[in-house]
Amino acid sequence: MEFVKSLFKAIFITFLVLSVIVTAGAALFVISFKKDFEDIERRTKEIIAKIESENV
Repeated sequence: MEFVKSLFKAIFITFLVLSVIVTAGAALFVISFKKDFEDIERRTKEIIAKIESENV
């Protein structure tokens, strides 16, 4: 019975650690994607402003 308890405890701890790692990885991915998206948005606005100034 003690073996089964320790096995479940080990599995639970493993899942807990993995969930923390996955959550941290997802957070870093979102932060990185947001930074790239803001850069693309800024460049698009610059291009639009340049085109509009040339058309005047």
